[in-house]
Amino acid sequence: MILCTKMNGNGNDFLVINNMDLKYSGETLSTYAKALCRRRESLGADGILAAEPSESHDFKMRLFNRDGTEGEMCGNGARCIARYAFLKGIVKKSEMTFETLGGRVDASVSDARTTLRLSPVNISNLVHDVPASVEGYDFSYTFLTVGVPHAVIFEKKRLDSEDRYRKIGRAIRFRADLFPEGANINFVSPKSTYEAGLDVITYERGVEDLTLSCGTGSTASAITAFTAGLTGPVVDVYNPGGLNRVSLKFGPSDTLLPELEGGASYIAEIEALEEALDQ
Repeated sequence: MILCTKMNGNGNDFLVINNMDLKYSGETLSTYAKALCRRRESLGADGILAAEPSESHDFKMRLFNRDGTEGEMCGNGARCIARYAFLKGIVKKSEMTFETLGGRVDASVSDARTTLRLSPVNISNLVHDVPASVEGYDFSYTFLTVGVPHAVIFEKKRLDSEDRYRKIGRAIRFRADLFPEGANINFVSPKSTYEAGLDVITYERGVEDLTLSCGTGSTASAITAFTAGLTGPVVDVYNPGGLNRVSLKFGPSDTLLPELEGGASYIAEIEALEEALDQ
C-alpha cells in the first residue's frame, strides 16, 4: 500500500508522497511514477512529487515525470508541495523555503493559493526570434531556463486542433540539434492584447503530452514577453487549466526575479494498492 495525496495546480495534477523518512529510493519513485500516473489504468497524474529532508532548507522537492524521468523543477508542482508540506506539518508556518534540482524556492501559502519566489533567471544570453521549422510548421522561438529548459513561440496564428499542437510540440521538443536536453514547448498568443495577458499552451517534456497548465512555462512565457517589450512586469498567463500570475523584478547581473502565483488544490487522500502498480 502506498499513501499519496492527489493535488493539482491549475489542472497540472500530481500524486504527492511524504518521503521525509526516505522510505522510497529515487529508483522506486521513478517506477511508481511510470505505474501510478497512467490514466484510466491506474491513479493517473502528470507526475509524482516527493517531500524529502534537506540539509539547508525546510525540505527538498523531488519531481518524477509520468515517463519516470526526474525533473529539475515544476512551478505548479512546487505550489502543490508547498501547500502539502504546510497542511501535513512538514513545515509549521505558511512561509517556507525548499530545495529543488532547479534551485531554491521560497513559498507563501494562503488557503488554495500559493505564491512562489523562484530562483533568479539569467537573461543575459536571451535571443528572441530564432527561426526554425518542423513538419512544414515555420516558427521562431526564444530559449531560456526557468528551472527547466523552455522554448517560447509567439504564434503567427493558432493551430487548428489540440492534436496538431500535440504533434508539433512533440516534434519541436525532440529537435536534439536545437535542444540537446529537450525542452518544454510553449505556444503563446495575446489574450486580446498582450497587455491583457497571454494565452499559453504547453507541451511538457517528461509528461510527453499537452498539459492543462505549466507554472515554469507561464513564467518563461511572461519573461519572454516582458523582455521583448510586449508586456509590463506583471503578466496574467491563461492556461487551459486556469490563471497563473507572474510578477517580475530586475535583480543583479542581468537576472530577473520571478514570482508565480496560482492555485494548489487538495483533492484526495489515496491508498494505492499493489494492483495499481501492475503494468
